[in-house]
Amino acid sequence: MSEPPHSRPTVLLAPVEGSPVGDRLRQASDRAAFLSRVARSLSGALHTTRAVDVVLELVVGSVVDWAQVTLAEGRAHVFRSRDAAGQVEAASVATTELDPGCSLLRVLATGSSDLLPVVAAGDDPEKNDADDRALASAVPAAPLRAQLRTLRPMDLLTLPFTARGRTFGALTVARRGGSGFDESAIGFLEDFARQVSAALDTTRVLADSRRVAAVLAQDLNPPSLPTLGGVQLASYYRVAVEQDALGGDFYDVHGSEEEWTAVMGDVCGKGVKAAVLTGKVRQSVRTAAQIDRDPAVTLALVNRVLLVDGDDLFVTAACVRGRRRGEVLHLDVAVAGHPAPLVVRRDGSVEEVPVTGTVLGLLEGTSYTSVPVELAPGETCLLFTDGVTEAPGHRSRFGDERLRDVLESAGCCDVRAQVESVAVAVSHHLLDRPHDDIALLGIQSGTAP
Repeated sequence: MSEPPHSRPTVLLAPVEGSPVGDRLRQASDRAAFLSRVARSLSGALHTTRAVDVVLELVVGSVVDWAQVTLAEGRAHVFRSRDAAGQVEAASVATTELDPGCSLLRVLATGSSDLLPVVAAGDDPEKNDADDRALASAVPAAPLRAQLRTLRPMDLLTLPFTARGRTFGALTVARRGGSGFDESAIGFLEDFARQVSAALDTTRVLADSRRVAAVLAQDLNPPSLPTLGGVQLASYYRVAVEQDALGGDFYDVHGSEEEWTAVMGDVCGKGVKAAVLTGKVRQSVRTAAQIDRDPAVTLALVNRVLLVDGDDLFVTAACVRGRRRGEVLHLDVAVAGHPAPLVVRRDGSVEEVPVTGTVLGLLEGTSYTSVPVELAPGETCLLFTDGVTEAPGHRSRFGDERLRDVLESAGCCDVRAQVESVAVAVSHHLLDRPHDDIALLGIQSGTAP
């Protein structure tokens, strides 16, 4: 009959001082093999909780009888433990609730290991209280301490997790009394903790990056379109790199039903830097529109902001002011190096708005011109980025002519159908080819509210 895991002799921690050279060499080889297995196992753990579980699985049973991983998370300490039976416990304790002089905080503050002996409960109340305090000093969470009842007497060793000059957590391990941790065992476990530190630090950096990306995505992705009386809006957005979920194209609509601003733009560049500039331009347009919703003035103000900030990327944009007068939706359109919007009339014909302008963030003192456009009920003004016309196909780009053909085929219909028709046509043209960011924004005159 095999012995339970906690009662097997732990070869990796067995004292070998004074033993034959062969025994010492075998232990050194076993330790090296164990640390190599640790490195392989942790290399595939990309999430912190999974990495912690791998650490506990590796060390409990084969090396020690019980282990606890502590990670400092903001104003709390998060604990996760495992016993020899494979039972996992988790807890979180606010930092303010921890004894400032406890063993665990001492390790986190100094980055040095700490060894505590804990004996079995006896008849001496004072001794029992001292042992309980020692146990709580290294294992502050009560649910985790409960796992250790069957191990007393025991020795507790707490080792720091340190990376990039900062101690961010600790590993606490326990062995039954009589086994203990000699100098060689402590040195081996410190090597183990250092290896784990590097892996956990990497997962924490990845987690921070994912949190930052999520915040950026929330703030930088196109916002929901507002509801404006007498105006129907529809949009389509597709980033160049799907897994990034952040692109350099943007659109926005804001204002009141009496007067509102729509903007579409394209930042020259890719990645996080372009995405951040996208958010800056969008917010600059919102601020400038509070001063003057004339799109020519708005673009001029944004151009000044970009030049003052000194960004080395330039931006193209199309800006529209909308105002309803009776049954007619009056638009003022200005562009800055951006494709001119197209207008779909009630007879299905397609017109290009005759407007041009210099890109934003390139030249000081640039002025822009607003062109008036009137939309009768059912007519649409379509804003788009060059990701539409430059979309690569088998033999050629999607192009201006193909875009016009799609809109003429769709005719004067609901703006959502018009935008969807263009999006489907572009997608069929692209298939799975690499492409630039793609954005569409349709503005259709409806019935006056």
